Amino acid sequence: MVEVRLFEGDAVDASRFVNRVWGEYYGAQGPLTDFQPGLLDWVLFGNSLAPREYRLAAYAKGKLAGLFLAEPMRLRLGDRDVDATYGSWFSVDPSFRGMGVGQKLAEAMSLRQQERGAALMLACLADGSAGERFWTKMPGTRTFDPLGLWLHVFDAAAVARWASTRAERALFSLLRPWLRGEMAPVDLEGIRPYRPGDLAACMSLVQGMMAPVSLGYTYTVERLAQQLLYRDMPHTLVLERDGVVRGLVNYYTLQMNARGPLTVALVDLLTFHESVTSADRKRLLRAAMKDMRAHGASCASMLRSPCVAPTLMLGAGWVPWSGGMRLGCLLSSPDVEWPASPRVFTHLR
Repeated sequence: MVEVRLFEGDAVDASRFVNRVWGEYYGAQGPLTDFQPGLLDWVLFGNSLAPREYRLAAYAKGKLAGLFLAEPMRLRLGDRDVDATYGSWFSVDPSFRGMGVGQKLAEAMSLRQQERGAALMLACLADGSAGERFWTKMPGTRTFDPLGLWLHVFDAAAVARWASTRAERALFSLLRPWLRGEMAPVDLEGIRPYRPGDLAACMSLVQGMMAPVSLGYTYTVERLAQQLLYRDMPHTLVLERDGVVRGLVNYYTLQMNARGPLTVALVDLLTFHESVTSADRKRLLRAAMKDMRAHGASCASMLRSPCVAPTLMLGAGWVPWSGGMRLGCLLSSPDVEWPASPRVFTHLR
């Protein structure tokens, strides 16, 4: 018998279970994210805006058989914002396969969303994964065009050793003479770490950034505060002009595993006031890149979106890259009105 109820563990327990299960499913297929406790604590377990009601677990034979974690969020849907969730870390222990664990977790989460007025769940689905196959069979699931990345390599030798395919290893090996990890000095005038007193100005910048988005993650003031500063997980730099914050870049680091570990910096937010010059935009981004390197990142990535100009990324040495995933809208209400030709912004979790 499978019983679905609130997860009884903490971030450490969730990290251990998810990493083990994802390793058994996907370990032979390519790079795996190491969902460390600090990441789960930042997004969920230490986030007062993410209540336990969206942390569901399935138990069978006295053991943890499955886990489904979600964060309540505001969702930009067309020209309005609605209540929704962001879900990830969906994990079913292979030893309990055939017992309907995943189905029961999905049904329980759907009921929770209905009770709380959430329109749907946003998620990133890896192409060809067991997760994608499961969710695309579920009623109401919609998927959209593939999500591309921006990629910058600091240490080509490390990335080449880590790359999971022969073609990628050959490419990064060829690029080693041009990607030696050395970065030119950056003028840091007006660039500094984020402080809580910057929150109102940063919220204004993020609201401006969302103008072209018709489907994606959006922020309340309280959620942005958690995003920009929480223990040592996120790193946020701001550009200040005449005492006012005019730009911000927000990223975190995580470990990926393939042919060994690799530290990756993931940029969640990059936005500027319209008055900021292209030179200052590049300067803040380059300052953040030096900070990423100082925190041990061998490469950096960011989901492509309509919020960031390609000219900025290309000018700072970033290149387009295949993300190998697509946006999924799961457990949606039947009355959801979908935007035509969605312009997507989301996070990669």
